[in-house]
Amino acid sequence: MTPLRAARERQGWTKTQLDVRLRRAAQARREVLPGPESLSRQIARWENGHVPVKSPLYQELFCEVYGCSPVELGFVEAPVPPEQESLEDLAAELTRASAVDAEVAKLLQAQTDAIRQLDALQGAQLIRDQMRTHIAHIEELNRHAVRPGVRRMLAKVLADASALAGWQALDVGTPRESWEHFERAKSAAREAEDASLLAFSTAEQAYVLLDLGDTTQASELVQYARCQATGAVPALMESWLAAAQAEMATASRDPAPARAALDEAADLLPAEPDGSLPYLVLTEPHLARWRGNCFARLGDENAIGELTRGLAVVTGKYARAEAGVRIDLATALLVHGERSLAEEHLRAAHILTGRTGSLRQRRRIKTLAGQIRAGTSEYPE
Repeated sequence: MTPLRAARERQGWTKTQLDVRLRRAAQARREVLPGPESLSRQIARWENGHVPVKSPLYQELFCEVYGCSPVELGFVEAPVPPEQESLEDLAAELTRASAVDAEVAKLLQAQTDAIRQLDALQGAQLIRDQMRTHIAHIEELNRHAVRPGVRRMLAKVLADASALAGWQALDVGTPRESWEHFERAKSAAREAEDASLLAFSTAEQAYVLLDLGDTTQASELVQYARCQATGAVPALMESWLAAAQAEMATASRDPAPARAALDEAADLLPAEPDGSLPYLVLTEPHLARWRGNCFARLGDENAIGELTRGLAVVTGKYARAEAGVRIDLATALLVHGERSLAEEHLRAAHILTGRTGSLRQRRRIKTLAGQIRAGTSEYPE
């Protein structure tokens, strides 16, 4: 028996009595129903379950005359109650997190470092899913860890992994995803009470703004990271932040502050980095690569020498970085009329970006190739 038929029988009404009540309810709504015979046939079809009551008007009329809800009359399915939370599941998650110690955190960090090495050699495209799974694992442990010391260890690993994921997402052309990764990285760095990771993820997030063309806010964000980090981070991080500030000033076409920041980066760079910041690879040759990038944008004649030094240290080790240096070299060489050599570096960069999947670098290569064909030599943003 359908719920609609059962409702009428509970009331003890004949179809004629139901007809009268339906018409009275319809009249109150200023609605006109079909004749008694036609309505009686339709009610029989509904009550026998031959067709459902699809009309919102009739659903409302039946609910009103019977004093029932749409669920009670079978017009809509009853909502499925949410599954009762499993205490066993929560207990298992808490147990897994409670087993985390310094050794587990070290293994998770080693996994991040391994992904970083793969990213350097092959680019982000092939390892993004691996990175997402890795981050989800660390996040789950961090959410269910109770002891503050354990949470700080996990938060530090999470901040590093998220910052790397942010850069990967930006490189393959997903800036919104990149922004969210950097937001997670900053939050985790705060929980880890790690000033270096906080400064690093904040300054790297500025590159999302830079890619969106907002050079003003990008520069302000790096400047903020530098101010917050002053006196709280190693000299290596201060050097990296100064170089990032130089790049922002260069993008703003502000050469004097750019050169000043590059000089600061050189003065702050330690002679022998101690390896305490595994996410930073910055030595004098790497800084030369950074200087060359800025000089190429500024049209400085020293760009070629700096970039040549930088190319030597990244070739065969950092595919994305090598592609970037070759694009910069092609630009600088083109300015000096070395078209043939510029095209050679651009071809090599094209091969490398095919391997890494870097959308940012593909855009630069396409722009520069167009400039070579047109005989111009502006820096490809």
